[in-house]
Amino acid sequence: MRTRERRFLLLLSLYALTYVLLHMLVERLPRTWAYFWYPSALIGPGGRLSPAEWLWGVYAITSSPQWLRWLVGLLAMVLVIWAGIISTRRQSDDPRFLDRLNSLPFPMQPHWQAIIALASLVLFYAGRVVHTRWGDAYLLVNGIAHPDVRLTYNWQAPLDTFVHAQLFRLGERWLGWTDAMPSYWLVSSLAGAAAVWVLLRLATEIGMASMQRWVIFGTLATLGSMQLFFGYPENYTIISLLILIYVWLAWRYSQGMTSLWMPSIVLALANGFHPSTLVLQPSLWVLALQVGRRRRLVANLPALLIPPIVIALSVVILMTAGGHGLSSFAGAEAPGGGDHSWLVPLTTIRTEWEYYTMFSRGHLIEFINQQLLVAPFTLPLLVLLPAFFRRLLPRDAYSRFLLVAAACYLLLIWLWNPDYGGQRDWDLFSVASWPTSLLAVYWLIRVLNPGSLARAALIIIPIQALHTAAWVYSNTRPWEWPTGG
Repeated sequence: MRTRERRFLLLLSLYALTYVLLHMLVERLPRTWAYFWYPSALIGPGGRLSPAEWLWGVYAITSSPQWLRWLVGLLAMVLVIWAGIISTRRQSDDPRFLDRLNSLPFPMQPHWQAIIALASLVLFYAGRVVHTRWGDAYLLVNGIAHPDVRLTYNWQAPLDTFVHAQLFRLGERWLGWTDAMPSYWLVSSLAGAAAVWVLLRLATEIGMASMQRWVIFGTLATLGSMQLFFGYPENYTIISLLILIYVWLAWRYSQGMTSLWMPSIVLALANGFHPSTLVLQPSLWVLALQVGRRRRLVANLPALLIPPIVIALSVVILMTAGGHGLSSFAGAEAPGGGDHSWLVPLTTIRTEWEYYTMFSRGHLIEFINQQLLVAPFTLPLLVLLPAFFRRLLPRDAYSRFLLVAAACYLLLIWLWNPDYGGQRDWDLFSVASWPTSLLAVYWLIRVLNPGSLARAALIIIPIQALHTAAWVYSNTRPWEWPTGG
């Protein structure tokens, strides 16, 4: 094993051990630390965030029995120490266990992938969310069904709200649904099964060996963002699926397996379901530019322009027909939360909906919590891999495509309206984990040898899986709305 691989695994292990330790000790961390990170408007009397939950990126573990947390946590730490520290000291061949791990067959046959995807549907529905605490979930679930509201048209997520509202109308008529929760449960779970199939296809095509395929699938399938597929009652499930399809089709286009029209159409649909996905448009243009050097970029302009224009016009026509035209978009339904302010204030808090400025501690801890919750290993990998393997990182069209997609989404997370701060309104930003995590794992499988990759997989995937399992379990339990500090 190369020295830099050993050092990389050592630092990855230290981070993983710290992450596990946070889960084990989160209830014991002093509440006074909350007042260091957060402004009193958020954690004081009547604030939106309980001081006990200031590290909300890992706090979901407290829903599990304490004895189980400590048992699983200690086992995870033992695994990390062995995989990332002890086994790396061997100068001979990899341990027999790692050899077997590298030879574990990946299900590449289409029928097996379909069976796995269908089986996951049961898991997604059984672990569905039972509360409407986050974001606009309460308003959507009840507004769609309320006889005086009948919410159907909403500029914040035009096609998403419309689809769920129409499904609710059918369920109301045929099955006696009294609110839109079953509509969200059904769509979310079906999208989850489809996402599993897409991840299997993505791993099959990008990976060049079984271990590489398992690392791609395992890393992405254990992200905290998978919570969106467990019956999640909000606007981000369908776009998560569409983003996964988009990055898969982008790979196929980069390999000459499909035309640019396919990823462009899927991305345009995602834009119609939620406008936040517009930040991915630059990545499509970069992909077309990279591949278009040999396929005439000018010839691809129709594929780049027609789908988003057609979808945008269709959305405007649909919303106008429903009495929510462009005047609504520019008025009451404008993006930006309660004060319709798009960006985090740079130096000065101006409204009651803003809690911190761009470079404040409150903004930083919100960003950290977001990443700890939905993609705990992604940013550490994106820092460590260039630090140790800069010259080995892939520089192909797909790597550049993912780099632009990840950068645009991370920039959105950092800059967007602080109205979401303190509410743990994690879902809007959680979809960023798909391109960012795929970039991290794409780099990972291309720079590590099989033995080191197997060790990294043993560090990353089990811990992410345990974290996400605790996160999903916590949301199968009834959850009362917080009353503040």
